[in-house]
Amino acid sequence: MRLKRIFIPSIFTILNMFSGFLAILQVYHGRYITAVMLIITAMIFDTLDGVTARILHQQTEFGIEFDSLADIISFCVVPSLLVNALFVDELGFIGGVISFFPLLFGGVRLARFNLTATAEKKAYFTGLPVPAMAATIGSYIWFNQTLFGNYGDPKVALPLVIIRFSAKFRIAFHSGPLEMLKSLLMITFIVLAIVFRGYVIFPIMGIFIITNLLAWIVGYEEPRVHFLLRRRGR
Repeated sequence: MRLKRIFIPSIFTILNMFSGFLAILQVYHGRYITAVMLIITAMIFDTLDGVTARILHQQTEFGIEFDSLADIISFCVVPSLLVNALFVDELGFIGGVISFFPLLFGGVRLARFNLTATAEKKAYFTGLPVPAMAATIGSYIWFNQTLFGNYGDPKVALPLVIIRFSAKFRIAFHSGPLEMLKSLLMITFIVLAIVFRGYVIFPIMGIFIITNLLAWIVGYEEPRVHFLLRRRGR
């Protein structure tokens, strides 16, 4: 029975990896929006594997490493292939260098995460978390295709991979009015993304990035700031 409990989170990790693999095939066949949809699908499975591991108390080093291998396929390789296929393919080697950035920065970030990974969520990421990076690039493509009939220019999104900000995504209704408001907004955004898909996912990612960037600039999410605030309150 214990072996089965350990394996359950890995099922979602496998589905995450499989979604990434299917997305690669879609890019190869020129079905770019389908590839973006599969990135979003992989994000759902990536969330479920972590949630399931915490609920079942089955967080293991193997699970962390396996999850990162899946993430580098779904959220690093696929965005790099999309950028290359849609925007910089004609640039040859230079285009390969440009489109390599999401894979490079995402791989480095995952390696750094694994070196310091614990059962507790981090207060902030150094760099845009890889699922959010992939969603930003993918939803930018989907947004432009839906509204303007073209794929836009995802190079606009590439600088976002070096931004550092909060990584808190939890939904909670018992941690005070601010957390309740955040949770309600998150649920609203999820419903809007499901209903309107290509129209709203990129704007939602833009709101997410801007608000968390402002929180980092102000220092609201930094552990050192909370420490100083506690000391001033004494």
